[in-house]
Amino acid sequence: MKHPNETKSFFFTPNCSGERRTYGRIILAGSLFTLLFALVSRGFYHPDEHYQILEYAHLKLFGAASTDYLPWEYHAMMRPGLQPFIAWVLGRGLLAAGLYSPFALVALLQLLSGVFSLFSLCMLFRAVYDELGTACRRRWFLYVGLFLCFEVYLHVHFTAEMAAGNLLVLLAARTLRLHRTAPASEFRSGMLLGLLAGLTFAVRYQAGFALAGYGLWLLCYHRRWRLFAGMVPGVLLALAIGLLTDYWFYGEWTVVPYNYLEENILNAHMDEFGVSPWWFYFTESLRESGYLFGALMLAATAWFFVRHPKSPVTWMLLPFIFVHFLLGHKEVRFFFPVLFFAPYLLLSFAGALPQRLFAGRGWRWAVGVAAFANLCVCVYILGTGRENTAFYRMIHSYCAGKGEVVALDCTGDWNLYSYLQLVKKRCMVDACFYMPRNFRLQHADSPQQLERTARELAASGRQVVILSGDPDYAEHTALAVRKMEWNPYPRWIRRWFNFNNWTRFPVRNKNAYEVCAPVPAAAP
Repeated sequence: MKHPNETKSFFFTPNCSGERRTYGRIILAGSLFTLLFALVSRGFYHPDEHYQILEYAHLKLFGAASTDYLPWEYHAMMRPGLQPFIAWVLGRGLLAAGLYSPFALVALLQLLSGVFSLFSLCMLFRAVYDELGTACRRRWFLYVGLFLCFEVYLHVHFTAEMAAGNLLVLLAARTLRLHRTAPASEFRSGMLLGLLAGLTFAVRYQAGFALAGYGLWLLCYHRRWRLFAGMVPGVLLALAIGLLTDYWFYGEWTVVPYNYLEENILNAHMDEFGVSPWWFYFTESLRESGYLFGALMLAATAWFFVRHPKSPVTWMLLPFIFVHFLLGHKEVRFFFPVLFFAPYLLLSFAGALPQRLFAGRGWRWAVGVAAFANLCVCVYILGTGRENTAFYRMIHSYCAGKGEVVALDCTGDWNLYSYLQLVKKRCMVDACFYMPRNFRLQHADSPQQLERTARELAASGRQVVILSGDPDYAEHTALAVRKMEWNPYPRWIRRWFNFNNWTRFPVRNKNAYEVCAPVPAAAP
């Protein structure tokens, strides 16, 4: 039976065409804002965003003589192949069109992520439209989901957390609608739910905790057996997609979720990256969010769990959050899937507060200050990005038109193309995805070996670059070198806002030196 306010209109408001136009304008403006972030935003939040997706896609696109440069997770066959497969497909398309570059592929992946996030947000808005109650709350739902700096930043990043968050939102939105009205075909609806649940697990295994809670909710509050019957082929189809992409990636049949469980949980390799106390998520989430947004999210989430104990969203998020509190290794990004529900949680919380709090000049001033601060953060994100991408662009520009360029570093000397891995085995992990085609990275065991190798390569006519964490390397070596200048901040920031030369900090330990000319070997 249909909900009394529901019609075939997308926004359920047949008599409010002006209101629909307002929502449409907000969504259009938010889509353009997301598009801007997708095209301009650079870098990544965590190295896993690069090493667990882009490096794998690069391996499948161009091959490699050896896979020793890849992280330990690849050799343990514990990372899903679905997202690397998507990146590989887009990369093949760019290669076929003659438009490939690593930066073009990242931009395309961010555009894809942005579109997926917008679609998920609109589906959630559609599902909770009536629950929000007033036009004001509905507009604020869209403002928060489309323009809040934390949300738009996450929306465009092609990560497992992003994909899992959006898929959980779609699963919750579809379930909320089905719980209000009987679908035309419960079996087909069940197939869609099963497909969404299976894909969520296929991209992020930790989301299985949320899916377990969701399954319990179905058994307690939505016992429709035809729906359950339809979910079985949907889940199986999604798991088959995951299994096939894993086979495509690793070249052999393997159960990747079990490998992940064995390596990270049973063998406790995850704890080698650090163990944090149970209160870590309270303190760190507040610090990273600037305290105000983090405090609001914590209050809104706790309030929602208490006031809506029978909601599928509660049954999804509560076990997901609880289990992550129990795990020893903790990172704020593990909770990113929860942030995709932020507009719903925050506006539900705001609707329960006394409305006199949102009246008067004080509230308008508070909104104005918050909007200005949000705009400043967005400009900062767009204007800076991560230093890695700026460094890679500088290297691409340097290598253009040259023959083979060989970069040398010392094993263990961390730089923007490699880092020393100490989990399971000691080795250097390289970022080949951003290397120009005429660029080769080579590691030396000691500074003396590095200098000998540099002399030999320079004498043979190759262009040599030294990567070093020493900002004064030119003064500590007998090689004739020139420091290659680079900076992740745009010129306008360095010119007008570089107070006390603060823009030097990201690059002071990430230096590149060009070997200018062959240097005779030192006399014995």
